[in-house]
Amino acid sequence: MKHLLQILLTISFAMTFAVAQEKYNSTEQELESAADSVLGIKKSADILNNQDYKSTKIENKEEKEDWEDWDNWEDWKESRKKEWRSTGKRGYFCGGAGGWDYYMMDLNVSAINSELVNIGLQPLGKQIYMTGGGGWGFIGHGIRIGGMGAHGQAKSKGNPGNIDLATEVTLAINFGGFLIEKVYHPFNKTELYWGTMIGGGNAQLKFEQWGGPVDWDELWGGYNNAVIDSSTTKYTDYQNEISCGYFTVLPSIGFRYNFFRWAAIGINVGYLYSRMNQDGWEMNGKTVTNVPEIDFSNVIYRLNLYFGG
Repeated sequence: MKHLLQILLTISFAMTFAVAQEKYNSTEQELESAADSVLGIKKSADILNNQDYKSTKIENKEEKEDWEDWDNWEDWKESRKKEWRSTGKRGYFCGGAGGWDYYMMDLNVSAINSELVNIGLQPLGKQIYMTGGGGWGFIGHGIRIGGMGAHGQAKSKGNPGNIDLATEVTLAINFGGFLIEKVYHPFNKTELYWGTMIGGGNAQLKFEQWGGPVDWDELWGGYNNAVIDSSTTKYTDYQNEISCGYFTVLPSIGFRYNFFRWAAIGINVGYLYSRMNQDGWEMNGKTVTNVPEIDFSNVIYRLNLYFGG
């Protein structure tokens, strides 16, 4: 019995020691694993710190190089100028513009001049001068559309027969219409263009005669048949105006130079073709018959000043 008790105690002690040894080994392995984990984390942190340091050095180097480029300001400006020139021609209108036109056209109206000579006046001048304006906008491919118009007049006046009566005859011409042009830019700040205007116009002939200050009674007496039939009337002042419309086409070619980006001066030459129905002449809405052939068609020159962008 005593020996059996000793055996049981020995077995119990051995089992207790074995369990304790197993727990000790397990705890030691966990500590080693924890230590390895800490070392791994520290190593990863060191790697990240090294990478951040290298990145910071690279960024600082690039930033320094950028600022060094900005420090050389004159070279930068010169490179920008070269880049700007290399992008193409500049300095001309590319959107739209409008402005003022001054015209000169030869005037060949022999039918009118012959009548002026018959009543003792000088013929009209060989040229008629007109002023006007226009505007247009580009629609692409160097094509622009818009409109233009002009007005001018020529006069002849005098005292036929050296009497106390002044006579004046005025020829007025105006036209306008739709404009389309094709534009080329051979050089910087310049343009060459050709195109045509299609539209209409109107011509007026105004006749005036007066003998000085007008008396109220004489003014009314000029419309009184009883007074007109007598020899007592002194009223000799009157005026009449006849007019006629016409169809016109104006093909032209021109050159323009931009002395500023937004302002340009140009010259132009064309031919004003007019088609007039001589039966269309009227005076105060009433038809004027037997009007001879009158044609204003001729070469026309134009000087223009335009503003735009």
